[in-house]
Amino acid sequence: MKRIFQVLGLLLLLGLGYLAFAGTKMQTITTEIDIAAPPEKVWGILVDVEKWQAWSPVINASSGDAAVGSSVSITMIGKDAGKDGPTYSPEILQLDEPRILHWRAHMLTGFVFTNDKIIELQKTDTGTKLIHKETFKGMMAVLMKGQMEKGVSPILNAMNEALKQQAEQ
Repeated sequence: MKRIFQVLGLLLLLGLGYLAFAGTKMQTITTEIDIAAPPEKVWGILVDVEKWQAWSPVINASSGDAAVGSSVSITMIGKDAGKDGPTYSPEILQLDEPRILHWRAHMLTGFVFTNDKIIELQKTDTGTKLIHKETFKGMMAVLMKGQMEKGVSPILNAMNEALKQQAEQ
């Protein structure tokens, strides 16, 4: 019986070691959209965190100030209509007006799960090209890779489209 627990313990350690190693590799999901509005207008909407829930179909509540080093609070929509989904408080790492908004959120500690959101605005002849990236790393990212590949792009695209509609008004 003792030998069985030793083998199970070893297998558990090997599994955790694999997840820790595999979790150091970053998974990136990227979406893009063209917006017929100048980057300055799109930027103004992006950094007005308090109003995100007014235009974004994926956010139920948002608060905080868009400033490097500050945290914002975001409550996503739930699976059931009218219900809240997960709430998280990412820290804003970079604000390069009117080009880059970058934040990072952690679950427990960074090696368990880290999520970065990077929104880049590029000036075009017709307005703005928005590049919206989410990166994931950590042990949980390895376990959730399939779910994220299916579920994250539609969320990013819905937010992109809503931002486009808001900016083009």
